[in-house]
Amino acid sequence: MDKYEKIRSSSHSPRSPSSPGTSRFDTRPRWRQNRICYLLEGLGTLIVLRLRSLIIIALLVIITSGVLTLKPLPSRYTNITANTTWASIEASHPYKPIAPPDQPLHILIPATKQDINLCKLLFTGSILGYPTPVITGWGEDLDESQRKGMTGGGSHLLKISRVLEYLGNLGTEHNDDLVLMMDGYDIWFQLHKDLLIERYYQINAKANKRIKERMGRAAKIEGIEQTIIFGAGKRCWPNEIHTVACWPLPPSPLPKDLFDGNTDNPVGSRPNPWSTTRQKFLNSGLIMGPVADMRALFARAESIVEKLGDAPEPDDNGSKWSEKVYHNSDQSVFNMIFGEQEYQREVIRIRHISWLFNPILKLQQFFGKDLSDTDEILEGAAIKNILNPPWSHMEVEHLDGQPLEFSIGLDYWSDMTFQTANSERNGGWMSFNQSLEPQVQHFDRWDCKPHLRPLPADVSSSQPPFFNQGNDNRALSVNASWNDVPLYTQYCNGVVPVMLHHNGDKASRDNRWHKMWYYPYAETMFKAQEPRQVESLVMGKVGKELVGPGSAFNDRGGIVNFEDACHGWNFQ
Repeated sequence: MDKYEKIRSSSHSPRSPSSPGTSRFDTRPRWRQNRICYLLEGLGTLIVLRLRSLIIIALLVIITSGVLTLKPLPSRYTNITANTTWASIEASHPYKPIAPPDQPLHILIPATKQDINLCKLLFTGSILGYPTPVITGWGEDLDESQRKGMTGGGSHLLKISRVLEYLGNLGTEHNDDLVLMMDGYDIWFQLHKDLLIERYYQINAKANKRIKERMGRAAKIEGIEQTIIFGAGKRCWPNEIHTVACWPLPPSPLPKDLFDGNTDNPVGSRPNPWSTTRQKFLNSGLIMGPVADMRALFARAESIVEKLGDAPEPDDNGSKWSEKVYHNSDQSVFNMIFGEQEYQREVIRIRHISWLFNPILKLQQFFGKDLSDTDEILEGAAIKNILNPPWSHMEVEHLDGQPLEFSIGLDYWSDMTFQTANSERNGGWMSFNQSLEPQVQHFDRWDCKPHLRPLPADVSSSQPPFFNQGNDNRALSVNASWNDVPLYTQYCNGVVPVMLHHNGDKASRDNRWHKMWYYPYAETMFKAQEPRQVESLVMGKVGKELVGPGSAFNDRGGIVNFEDACHGWNFQ
């Protein structure tokens, strides 16, 4: 009973017989005593009616604006992709360096044997100022019985075990060092080390802003941020698309008109169904992040490999395509981890929506709005609900806390590395001291509309191409700028990537090598390099060793000499 009901009750009840001077049969007028009560009752009724009217009006406004219109109030991805335009993209790309000076960097290259393509990677890293790498799994090739039916000849899962072993041997004083893990047989460096590190920090800064917009206060409360970057591709491969590895991923921040009306549409895609898809899927050819976070990530990856063993996934569709960890695919493992992370991020976001901090969202939820709805599609299928797509899919448990958070994100814009798979027609070599449009090598209705721009500011302000070749080397144009050399450029967004990853047509490793800016000067540039004293952080090694240009450590403490590993290669 509220106070207004108490007032009403007391004003109409007969007096108690025990009250002095009264009788239960006393019928004398009591209007004088009850006048104040009547006034209060009337005032209270008026206030209640007014409040009810205001609440009804507010609810009608909220329902009309947030549920019945095509402009919903803030939900899962508001302000992330809906209003993305090329003008806003240009405005969001001013260059202001944010990387700390002298950031330590470890480079890990999983490779089991000699190959000219490994030599190209070692050479490009040497002339562009990258630290001496560590080759993991060197000499640990598998026999024919183990290779049968396995991706990469059975070597791919060695990435996980050998990289984890190296990270586990690093002391805690190296926890904040950066680690770059990269494929050994199909990647070339194009730009300097300092530019890679700077772009790593730039990518994370922008990603953390998107995470904050998407998750609100939940991101801060749960400590969710991005510190690990994978390459980004156009297809969820090799995982089956009904698994958690594929459908819960956030939308690509790339513009929705990247391929005009063909964007993300397999109908208007050529030469394959994924060519006009925006990058939003993980590619494990490049992984970069702090030692501590990478250690946790690779430990999780190894636990998944051990759990799955040789059997198919529990949600295999009957094809047994997923057996033996998708035929020895490290990428399938990292796809699972990324998908689980993104699924649980949505669970966390919903869990932290409250009446106190998110009243509008709670009202929308109360009136039946699905706060996990999405207009994303996956290979032509509408996902509709991030936590529960309408088609048959893997069942995923909603977990408390954030046990599957590994701070993973993607290099959507190809700032770090351009993946050629399903994207061969999206880029080519350009000289920025000439008119750009005529240099586009192919363009028809199936391709992206080129969005070319002047040489990116971070490239033009970095050390020039031949900065460390010495003024006495007359064979090189030591005063040349980046405008003067041909650079592989992403036609679709004008980005000049630090690396080129030939994970599509492998023949391009041979027929495109001559187009790299350093090709005419390769041997001269290599010979200009001096041996250097390098400290090996491989377990059991103490002190520095003299390491020649292009050489590397192996993960057992030895040195892989460039002259031995690349004997007979003439840089052509």
